[in-house]
Amino acid sequence: MGPAGPARAEPPAEPDRTEKHAEKREEREPVNNWSMLRTALARCWQVPDATEGSVIAFRFGLDKRGAIRGAPLVTARRLVGEKHAKEAYEKAAFEALDRCFPVPVTASFGAALGESPIRLRFVNTEPTAAYQINSNITIFAPR
Repeated sequence: MGPAGPARAEPPAEPDRTEKHAEKREEREPVNNWSMLRTALARCWQVPDATEGSVIAFRFGLDKRGAIRGAPLVTARRLVGEKHAKEAYEKAAFEALDRCFPVPVTASFGAALGESPIRLRFVNTEPTAAYQINSNITIFAPR
């Protein structure tokens, strides 16, 4: 027999971040080229305040479905500002990856992704000419 008294319902579990972001990803148009991928990544990044001059760079692979293979490797970082601003900048960069990936891709672009290591930089400086060829991607903070 169960306990005396009214039964208690457990509160519904809050969906994890990946489930929340997955719903938004499903609504996006499939990415078909490197330029579209750069645009999608720029939409995912929310730049924290007081981090001007900061940079973080990643290297990772994507599978043919647009998902990150393994853990992204931080290849460089220059974090500027107070300790909380530095932490916020790094956190925002990782959250951008969480929000963006897996990115919906077309079958033809997915085939190219499987062969290309991605080098991605999130940069909070004045935009300059950047090496933007295929999988070398620099995202500048909006000004």
